[in-house]
Amino acid sequence: MSAFFDGARYELDALRRAPGALVILAAAALFYGLIYPAPYSPQVYRDLPVYALDTDGSALSREVLSRIDASSDLRIVAGSADRLAARRALERGDVLGIVEIPADFQRQALRGEQPMVGIYANAGYLLAYSEVATAASEAVLETGAELGVAAEAARSGVPGRALAVQLPMGVQVTRLYDPAGGYASFVVPAVLVVILQQTLLIGLGLLCEARRDGHARASEGWIADAVWVFGRAAPWTGLYLLELALLRWGVFALYDLPDAGSAWRVLPFMALFLLAATLFGLVLAERFRRSDDVIPLLLFTSLPIVFLSGFSWPTPLIPETLQWLARLLPSTAGVEGFVRLNQLGAGWADVWWPVLNLGGLVILFCGLLVWQRRI
Repeated sequence: MSAFFDGARYELDALRRAPGALVILAAAALFYGLIYPAPYSPQVYRDLPVYALDTDGSALSREVLSRIDASSDLRIVAGSADRLAARRALERGDVLGIVEIPADFQRQALRGEQPMVGIYANAGYLLAYSEVATAASEAVLETGAELGVAAEAARSGVPGRALAVQLPMGVQVTRLYDPAGGYASFVVPAVLVVILQQTLLIGLGLLCEARRDGHARASEGWIADAVWVFGRAAPWTGLYLLELALLRWGVFALYDLPDAGSAWRVLPFMALFLLAATLFGLVLAERFRRSDDVIPLLLFTSLPIVFLSGFSWPTPLIPETLQWLARLLPSTAGVEGFVRLNQLGAGWADVWWPVLNLGGLVILFCGLLVWQRRI
């Protein structure tokens, strides 16, 4: 056990010589974890501004637009029959979408024809675009269905039959694991894992010069060296496990984020993830000559790491070479396992591959550190 405690003292002595790194190691993850969900705390879009381009001016067109305005997702903020004015409002950003009611809309509908309502949404805001298109489409279709039911009832004299003809089947959509369909519930848990890893890597990298000024334990064989390496990792793994607990049971409750997982599953898995991330950070720290180089390089890699983690884009659609490259990053398996355990309430049988991936990385990085120590 002396080798283990010597490894821990080696890291703490480096921190004593470079105390500035403690700001990153002890506070950065908590700071980012606290403020990152704040802009997304409303979770879902409400009252998105749209322009009513009504070139028909009929009772039916006003009915369609009133349904759109009554939706909790959309709000009509301006309207006219001027296409140029509608376009300029969209280009200025005053509205996120345009609903165009064509001329002769009511006449075509009453004749049994199929008039087309144009819905133009700003796809530069992907989620807002989806909400505008979906909510406006539902309002138009509901109006059309009611009109069809009324027409069929007038012809057949049987209202129930008319409803069955127009709506032969019903659909009930249930959101699993994210009942509110919120953006924060989707993005924050995965990004939190990346934040933990990147702040840990930066903090350990900042100690690179202080370690060289210290005195490492003499090599005493492969096993003793491996124990010494795990001793070096222990303080940082423990510190970040505490920070994770504060984030998971503090920030998640503050922002009402889903937390279906059991602590007895989440904490052991994340301890393995943090151990792998710590060993990875110690390997990287050996490659830095100056602490000034650490932050620019690791900040530059943060965004690619987020994309490679597979939560924002389906993993099967990522090129296979990049998939294997991503497996060398602890955050990939960390995001995969944490989301399954914490958000979906999965069991150990559902995260065997992330556990195996992280276990392999622990062995790999520990082996590299021992090899670097012995050469």
